[in-house]
Amino acid sequence: MLNYHYDWSVVLHSLPALLRGLLYSLEIAFVTLGCAFALGLVVALCRMSTFRPLSVAAYVYIQVFRALSLYVYILWVYFGLGIAFDINLSPLQAAIVSLTFLYSAYTAEIFRAAIGAVDVGQREAGTALGLGVVGIFVSIAFPQAIRIAIPALVNSLVDIVKDSAIVAIIGAGDLMYTTIQLSNYYVRSFEFYTVTAGIYLVVILLLTRIATTVERIFPVRAA
Repeated sequence: MLNYHYDWSVVLHSLPALLRGLLYSLEIAFVTLGCAFALGLVVALCRMSTFRPLSVAAYVYIQVFRALSLYVYILWVYFGLGIAFDINLSPLQAAIVSLTFLYSAYTAEIFRAAIGAVDVGQREAGTALGLGVVGIFVSIAFPQAIRIAIPALVNSLVDIVKDSAIVAIIGAGDLMYTTIQLSNYYVRSFEFYTVTAGIYLVVILLLTRIATTVERIFPVRAA
């Protein structure tokens, strides 16, 4: 290592490619968050359902996807589904599908806790006003629950950005995949991985700062 000659110029010349990879990573992260948001809400409502088979199915879904290894799971989605069921997903599609199902299990628990934190008196007031179950949820419970859930959802985005680096193993053109390709091409592993680590650090710190700000704006209030 003492005889190693650093050459940061190759990284500087490769910054446009690294930034494209970063944008690709952020695209995966934000699309995943949106999909996990929608699917997680559905799973949370199923989990809270009084219809026991539906509640049990949602419980099993949450436990299974929270227990899966992302590394094994994403390889199974990309390669396994194609071989077994002739479902050919692009690296981008496989990455979003894998992360969506995984994080929908976590967002389901976030929503379940947030909905449960809404004061039961609010629901009783909705019933007194003649609102049905759907009306109470849409007009009263959900607006308050989403306010409670926002900080945790922002934290989930931070986790998704960090975990998205693993999609490089299936050839998705994210920041990590781009870094691997450039590192191999220029034979400059230290320079490229150091800069990429710095990029991830900056992005995560920015998102963490956003999460902290959101938590101050929308403090969690239990029932």
